[in-house]
Amino acid sequence: MQVRVSLGVFAMITASQVAEVELHEPAQEDEPAIFDLAHLRRYTLDDLPLQREILELFRVQVLDSVAKLRASCDDRSAWAMAAHTLKGSARCVGAFRLGRAAERAERNSETAEARARSAGRVAEAAVVTLAHLG
Repeated sequence: MQVRVSLGVFAMITASQVAEVELHEPAQEDEPAIFDLAHLRRYTLDDLPLQREILELFRVQVLDSVAKLRASCDDRSAWAMAAHTLKGSARCVGAFRLGRAAERAERNSETAEARARSAGRVAEAAVVTLAHLG
């Protein structure tokens, strides 16, 4: 049985915004799913109210981390912390594609220009993830 967790707070991302997203790195065969609901269900022991609460916290974390990535391209330490935080948050809830994008960003952070490009890619993955959730 498939269960879709839908939260009204994700309505801020419109379908047209998602349609405009062009990922720089196309999905590979080994690319993880955008969101693994089975992972979240196991993590929460299938407690739907808890899932909703966790996803609301995750949404806030995603928006905060993406804002920090975009704002701190010149500060490698702050940028790496934001990428690392987002990677962990995404993996924890089952947003494995966003987690992988954050991991790639964390690894490719040698220059401010590389960090700026990576921040854009992570932001795109975040839009897709949030839109997928609701």
